[in-house]
Amino acid sequence: MGAQGPAGAVTVMQWTKFKDILFDFDKADVRSDETGKVSDIASYLRQHPSVVVGIDGYADPRGSDKYNQALSQRRVNAVRDALLGAGVPADKITTGAFGEMRLKCNVPTEDCWQSDRRVEVLISGR
Repeated sequence: MGAQGPAGAVTVMQWTKFKDILFDFDKADVRSDETGKVSDIASYLRQHPSVVVGIDGYADPRGSDKYNQALSQRRVNAVRDALLGAGVPADKITTGAFGEMRLKCNVPTEDCWQSDRRVEVLISGR
C-alpha cells in the first residue's frame, strides 16, 4: 500500500454542549422565552467564525415513535429557521432529529417531560 494522502485523513469533530431550546407540549414553534437563546447562539457564532452549530431535536415519550420523530424534526426546522433569520449561514448548521430517543429523564412528570421537549445545541470548531 502506498502513503495515504489527504483523502485518507479522518477529521473528528469535538462537540461542546451549548444551551437547550425548550418547547411546549405538542408544539414546534420557538417559545418567546427561548428566543434569547437563539440570539445568544447567533452572537457566539459571529464572534467565533470557525465554529459550527449542531442542533438535534427530541420529544417527550408521550406520542408514537413516528409522531415524535416528525415532531422533533419540526422543532429542529424551527430552530434552524430562527438561526438563519438571525444571520447564521446555512453551512454553519448541521441538524438531526431523534424523537424520543435519548431521554434526559424517565419520571412521568411534567418537569421531566419538559426536559425531553428540546433541541440540543452543540458547537464545534472546524
